[in-house]
Amino acid sequence: MKRSPPSFEAIHLNEALIREEVLENFRMSARKWPPVTTVLLAIIVATHFLAVSLAPDLDKFKDYPTDQWTNALLVFGARSTPEIVDSGQYYRTISCMFLHGDLFHLLLNGVALFGLGRLCEATYGKARFLWLFVFSGLCGSLMSLKGGVPLSVGASGAIFGMLGAGVVFGLRYRKELPAPLRAIFGRGLIPWVILNIVIGLNVDKIDNLGHMGGLLGGCFLALVMGNQVIRDEGGPQQREQIFFAVSIGLLAYTALRMIQSVTTYL
Repeated sequence: MKRSPPSFEAIHLNEALIREEVLENFRMSARKWPPVTTVLLAIIVATHFLAVSLAPDLDKFKDYPTDQWTNALLVFGARSTPEIVDSGQYYRTISCMFLHGDLFHLLLNGVALFGLGRLCEATYGKARFLWLFVFSGLCGSLMSLKGGVPLSVGASGAIFGMLGAGVVFGLRYRKELPAPLRAIFGRGLIPWVILNIVIGLNVDKIDNLGHMGGLLGGCFLALVMGNQVIRDEGGPQQREQIFFAVSIGLLAYTALRMIQSVTTYL
């Protein structure tokens, strides 16, 4: 006997069940204090105040004619074009993400990191989220470097990467996402992207190339990387382990080089 196609009611019910499952998966994954986001934020805050406390005691960085605070940022690992291009200090493309120009800069990025980090860590899981942070920040640093920005600090590239990943995730899975999540991801984040781009174009001393590099890096990862809330979209477990291992390796190397630099100039 020839099987009849499913009715409209059956299709609608199946879609509703999928959306309900996605919402439940997201709720189960969401944490008030997501571990990776919280640890990253704590390290960023601690690094800033450590740099502030040690700034008066640091020797001049290669006799550069800089003020005391800029000198401290250079010692701690600001993304400095001469140091990367001429001296091969590539760790600065990552260390700069943990440094900020002042308390206001730290506060803005800290709030953005915690808010977007909670969403992205719940969506992608700890290992993939950590890779999203590192990869997006690295993309931002490299585009900034390529564009000739001489000196920059901040986690903005990684934060724009989270924005990009959230937009692409929402658009890519718009049929599977329930209404509460569609309001957050995809089109819900696009106004924030536009607002931040407009602010960047109208405020001095903002590294717009770093922002764009991070945004593109996050968009790319969201297209190729699995997640933990959509059924059958988790991807191979081995790939997740590789993401985690590479992220930890890069961060550990960066931390070691930062410590070496600080102890050299103390």
